[in-house]
Amino acid sequence: MHLKFEKVPSGDLTKKAEYFGVSDFARVHHSPRPDLAISKKWGPRSFFIPSRHEESVEEIDNFVVRPDDVWIVGFPKSGTTWTQEMVWQICNDLDFEKGKSIELYERSPFLEAGTILNMESNAQSMAKIDALSSPRVIKSHLPAPLLPKGIWTVKPRIIYIARNIKDTAISFYHLYRNIFGYRGTFNDYIEAFLGDAVLFTPLEGHITDYWNVKNESNVLFLTYEEMKKDLKEVLRKTSKFLGKTYSEDQIKALEDHLSFSKMASNKSVNFEGHLIELSTATRSDRDMEFKFMRKGKVGSYNEEMTPEMIEQFDTQIRKRHSEYKAAPELLDIFLGKSLVI
Repeated sequence: MHLKFEKVPSGDLTKKAEYFGVSDFARVHHSPRPDLAISKKWGPRSFFIPSRHEESVEEIDNFVVRPDDVWIVGFPKSGTTWTQEMVWQICNDLDFEKGKSIELYERSPFLEAGTILNMESNAQSMAKIDALSSPRVIKSHLPAPLLPKGIWTVKPRIIYIARNIKDTAISFYHLYRNIFGYRGTFNDYIEAFLGDAVLFTPLEGHITDYWNVKNESNVLFLTYEEMKKDLKEVLRKTSKFLGKTYSEDQIKALEDHLSFSKMASNKSVNFEGHLIELSTATRSDRDMEFKFMRKGKVGSYNEEMTPEMIEQFDTQIRKRHSEYKAAPELLDIFLGKSLVI
């Protein structure tokens, strides 16, 4: 098996990692696969996941991928929902009314839902995906080595969305606390994130593995920051990637549809119903003002991180960028050097 699960021993760090119903974690190591040449492009890093994921590995690895699938992949809270709605609309001829009538999660289900909150099994999640008519838009937060092998052999279109690490960490903290039922302090969470004890970390590794395959003809690599800076250009680029052509008026209409204010008030994409259901199940002391679409800003980590935390993140990011021998451009993406405030 190309994956090896190493149980994380109980201790101070795992205590800081615990969230609702999940206290047993593993680091999953991977090695190059003889049946997947592309796996040589992924670094020898381990990823932090719930131990129960091991039960689903074979099922996920053998998931039947269709050639006309479109996969949206990214670390949680890196802009995957924004990208998901963009892609679904582009693939469905900008049918805004139909989109409003069907919740995004039903139009574009997650692959790994059962590995996160245990509210739904992987079998249930995959059954939802199987039931979709082609072309399917599918979302996943899984690191590259944990995706179905068919992703890399069938080669459907893959759109990866990356966001600067500090903003992603902060945004994920609020989701962790209010939806995942995380009961640690903010300082606990920051320590866990820097210690690679938050789901799917290390984030530097998550991004780097997808960056290393971005020149594949079926892969489009986007960043949250470029979407904030010039959404129209991203819409044109993504439409071309998906084999669609839209007029400038249509692009403008889609840009308006994807604005933060429209997304935040659109009940088919803002997960209001799920927020009530999940937050009630996971914790009773959630932040009452919490919204899935919180701020939509770039650089907002400055409002919540202390200067010491920022320095810790930047030092670790630079160290890992060097250790990974990552492309120079990735350091700017990790640090958010080209932030759009």
